[in-house]
Amino acid sequence: MKASLLHLNFLLIPLFFSYRLIAQDNRPVMKQPSQSRANAKDANYLKDSTLLKKGVLGKSATNVAPDSTASTPSHFQFNVTYESNDVYLGRKDSTVLPLVTPQISYIFKSGFEIDFNVGINVAAPSPVVNSWTLDGSYSFNPGNYSGEVTLSWVDYSATSGSVNASQQGSLEYDNSYDFGFIEPSLTLTWTFASTPDYTVAFALQHEFDFLNNGNLSITPTATMNLSTQNIYNSYYQNKRYSIPRHGKPPLPANVTISGEVLNSGEFQIMDYEYSAPINFTAGKWTFNYTPTYAVPVNPADIKLTININSQSTSRTYKETLPNTFYSQLSVTYAF
Repeated sequence: MKASLLHLNFLLIPLFFSYRLIAQDNRPVMKQPSQSRANAKDANYLKDSTLLKKGVLGKSATNVAPDSTASTPSHFQFNVTYESNDVYLGRKDSTVLPLVTPQISYIFKSGFEIDFNVGINVAAPSPVVNSWTLDGSYSFNPGNYSGEVTLSWVDYSATSGSVNASQQGSLEYDNSYDFGFIEPSLTLTWTFASTPDYTVAFALQHEFDFLNNGNLSITPTATMNLSTQNIYNSYYQNKRYSIPRHGKPPLPANVTISGEVLNSGEFQIMDYEYSAPINFTAGKWTFNYTPTYAVPVNPADIKLTININSQSTSRTYKETLPNTFYSQLSVTYAF
């Protein structure tokens, strides 16, 4: 446990000293929940989806000058995101799952927002729908505090290889407070499924602004995720060994394989994630690139059952969880 907690400490030191060296005119632009990544309406940003932990796109808002007192008008927003691999709490499928996700949003000046997006798996022989998501959220930003409540409905394809494909939606509350030199955040998520999961994400971040108008920013972020693993257990039972995958032969008709995550209801640290979202804003356009390095911990004990001609054998093993680097590139247009 002591060794794993060192991961957060490694990023705190450079964050502190880099703030003293190059920090300038900081604004709460990258609000991590993914991700990351509450939805302040006084800046144009994309929430880091690697910090979201629910597999849906982050929000973004229209750019307003920092010294402006005018409220942001209600407006539509269109976003397209490419993610090199679908990673959930440091866990991933046995094959790479790159996604292209277009999203349409309507943002009310009162702080309400409605989003609809479709995740498209571009690794298949031809693009196929991996999931669709409809969510509604309300964000508020009194002073340096930012909060956001989001209710989501999610539907995954029966052939989806996403680790969290058994979820049906989630209720999430994001908190963050900007102290200037550091911005901590806490995200609480209840994920709906046949057996629900609850997740807590704690993150530390600091934004550095560049260019005279601050339209270019980079936000080093360290995140620790804690969760139960009921959804991950469903993935092992119903997806890991049974769904078809491009480039891999199917199992023989007389063979079935299933897995079970033992003690899946245990609440524990799942992974540490280190990311550095980069945002560039030009008028109504926002461009975001987010590299992420995920370090999973506490690998699960898996009970594997193989059935051949109605004869079953079982064994238990500890899964192997390699570290993963993946990235996200997105473009947003507000109109």
